[in-house]
Amino acid sequence: MHDLSLYLLEVLENSTRAGATRVDIEVVIDRAGDELSLAVDDDGTGLSATPEQTLDPFYTTKPGKKTGLGLALLKADAEAAGGGLTIGTSPELGGVRVETHMRLNDLDRPPIGDVATTIIVTAVTNPGVEFKVTLRGDAFVPPLHDAPPLEAATRLQRFAEESVT
Repeated sequence: MHDLSLYLLEVLENSTRAGATRVDIEVVIDRAGDELSLAVDDDGTGLSATPEQTLDPFYTTKPGKKTGLGLALLKADAEAAGGGLTIGTSPELGGVRVETHMRLNDLDRPPIGDVATTIIVTAVTNPGVEFKVTLRGDAFVPPLHDAPPLEAATRLQRFAEESVT
């Protein structure tokens, strides 16, 4: 399994490049059902290509030396882990929604802790963007709704550490 935090970073960078001023991240960890879901919604400019094109390997609309592999690799890894990936318009914020789900046991727990770091670093380096994080599922009792990145990252890190021991 590739590092989930790198995929999240790619999705968050896509949001900020698209001019998002708000990004909502939702992490759902269901240990009983062996599933992890990760959704990112933004209020950016939306997709500049069809959802199918954005998931094609080597397709990119970004200038420079981009490979166009980020979302294609995430989709392939999610499918290999018994899940999938969807991309489309965000019903809540009007920009883009990227959602992936996969079997939790196919993920290494330290990368879940790295997801916390990715959220914090992206929020700190994009001060003009409001990031809100929701943590749900049986791993987060009580759930955390619309939390600032630091608070959510602390809870994610705690889950990762508890899962390793």
